[in-house]
Amino acid sequence: MTYTSLLHGDALVDTQVNARAWNSIAAQKPVGDGPPQKGTVPDDIEWTCWPGHGPGAAFLGDLVGRRVAELGCGTGEHTAYAAARGARLALGVDIAVGRIQQARARFGHLPAAIWTVGDAAEVLARLPRLDACFSIYGALWYSDPARLLPVIRNRLKPGGLLAFTVNAPRPAELPGRRVDNLTLDTGARLPVVHYSYDVDAWRQLLTASGLTTDTVLTVDDPVGRCYRTLVLRARRPVEE
Repeated sequence: MTYTSLLHGDALVDTQVNARAWNSIAAQKPVGDGPPQKGTVPDDIEWTCWPGHGPGAAFLGDLVGRRVAELGCGTGEHTAYAAARGARLALGVDIAVGRIQQARARFGHLPAAIWTVGDAAEVLARLPRLDACFSIYGALWYSDPARLLPVIRNRLKPGGLLAFTVNAPRPAELPGRRVDNLTLDTGARLPVVHYSYDVDAWRQLLTASGLTTDTVLTVDDPVGRCYRTLVLRARRPVEE
């Protein structure tokens, strides 16, 4: 894949590029051949990469009896949280088969948890109606929200909730599709595609997709570097 194709990519390019990167990350900690080792279900949901700095699980609301999907679930901790806290269905979706293998090995013992490899928009289109979707530095950061948000809206029940975390644009960063590099333990660098927007742009994207913005939180890096996380919540209107 050429650098030009990355600059002018589409959904398929994004999926291929990012799946390669995250499968390479997964390969650094391969699932062993022995018996599965059960993972520890977290006590809370961390919406930022700084533990204790974020709204916690209450941001997602009551999970009992609900159908929930995490888009870009990685190794599955937060999907497992939903499954262990009474969700009727907790679906973890990720484009990287290696990450899903790790999630299954850690949390496959949870009856409500289902793990699926695939592009989030394509997987969602095949699902029944959901009570909530969430994404923590996941699919809404690494795929085109203009494509994904309308699919999320159509799969949510009226009144259904979308909650997600993305990085805020860095200083002087242009909005839209960006290409960065992910560094492996070996020192090798692999490209990753992400989509960068400020709060106003996210509000516009959500509105254009038929979702009503509920809450926007801005969380600064507690160490004082120039990193910032946006935590957003929106709903499909009850009456349309």
